[in-house]
Amino acid sequence: MTRSPAALAGTALGGPVLASTVLAGAVLAAGLAGCSSLGSHATTSAATASATATTAAAAPSKANCSELTSWNQRGQSAVKALYADTGALTADARANNSRAVVAAGRKLTSDAIAAATLPVPPVAAASWKTLTAAYAAAGTALAKGDATGAVPQLQTGNTAISTFSTATARCAATSS
Repeated sequence: MTRSPAALAGTALGGPVLASTVLAGAVLAAGLAGCSSLGSHATTSAATASATATTAAAAPSKANCSELTSWNQRGQSAVKALYADTGALTADARANNSRAVVAAGRKLTSDAIAAATLPVPPVAAASWKTLTAAYAAAGTALAKGDATGAVPQLQTGNTAISTFSTATARCAATSS
């Protein structure tokens, strides 16, 4: 199912987009590593994501959540771009289109660097820094044709974006 940018805007920091992106990231990592199935890659990544998300489960303060609303005006487009990049990588890897994976890697690097130049969000700042650095490193590896080197960075980025999205979703839940 293709979602419009307007539909993504309401779900970019949690919900269906997060769930499909985390799964797509696990499929991408497994595919790039040469695995025919998710197997141990998904198990390791999912276990790490679950443990990290639990750690970030503490409810952010109301002040931080208020500041996040302001940050989202600029940051949400960066989050959506990273989701789109990992989705494109997944599709290209599934299609076994190495040229497109290299191009998508370059785009991921560019978008991750752009995201890293934003002010650090008031919620889950460490996760934000981790995800931008990991995705930039993964994209750089993919752009050089090093899919194997990109896998651990993609897994780190996927875990970090899951943690970030979980924390920011808590703000949305407390303000509802």
